[in-house]
Amino acid sequence: MSDFSPQQGGLAVGDRVVVTGASGFLGRHLVGRLRAAGVEVATPSRGEGFDLLNDQLPLDGATHVFHLAAETGVPDSWQDPARFHLVNTHGTVRVLDQCRRAGCAMTYVGAYIYGVPQHLPIDETHPVNANNPYAYSKWMGEQACEWYADMYSMGVTAIRLFNTYGPGQSNRFLIPRIVEQVIDPTVERIELMDLAPRRDYLYVDDAVDALLAARGLPGYRLYNVGSGVSHSISDVLESAMRQAGIRKEVVDLQQVRPNEIPDVRADCSRIGRECGWRPRFSLDEGIERMLEEVRK
Repeated sequence: MSDFSPQQGGLAVGDRVVVTGASGFLGRHLVGRLRAAGVEVATPSRGEGFDLLNDQLPLDGATHVFHLAAETGVPDSWQDPARFHLVNTHGTVRVLDQCRRAGCAMTYVGAYIYGVPQHLPIDETHPVNANNPYAYSKWMGEQACEWYADMYSMGVTAIRLFNTYGPGQSNRFLIPRIVEQVIDPTVERIELMDLAPRRDYLYVDDAVDALLAARGLPGYRLYNVGSGVSHSISDVLESAMRQAGIRKEVVDLQQVRPNEIPDVRADCSRIGRECGWRPRFSLDEGIERMLEEVRK
């Protein structure tokens, strides 16, 4: 269970917030946490007919907006970069402008935009290398956040999330796909393209903690949010088999992806100093929680 209380970040029981992208993986966890704490949450979503590019957010009585809605997926972004820019950049500008007029603060959930690291760990001053249309669109949304915060004296926090994982995530992502193969009795051996790349994997409850801890601050704030530890794909697989108590043959196809990033590790000291946040879950603990959900 989380240690989040309704008063954290200035929230109180009965407060009203808006979460865009609430039907997504992170959005569902955030909304669940807020509602469990007695916070009223409005969840305009595409599934309910809400159009980020044309409709108005339900901001009456709201004190804060968590803006998670976005077009996602690097491969898809190469096929339609203009659509990604329209939704992720212009859509963010629309949310910012509505927040400005309603007097709401905003939290913007960004993405990893550093490319191949020049140094590890990666802090917020590391040069940006938005090397795909998705990253570029999220970076432009981030720039809009800083501009609105400066020009209109708004409270806007931008969060650069690293590789978030947890229960309920699509198996299009690495860790759920590995866990699924480990526990599936019809899968006799696990084949992976490349076991070497290392990533900073952040458990979803830690990501939600960071969003809540960093809200309600004055001016523009920018924070990296990750575990601060990197793990290889081999590490992830070994953890999943160990936690599940299952051993299977593993085949490393040694197919290195073009423009592969060898290692990623976040420096999260800024959000630690300014908001008191730190990750609580190790990779083993996060994967064990995923397995518990599957067993249920």
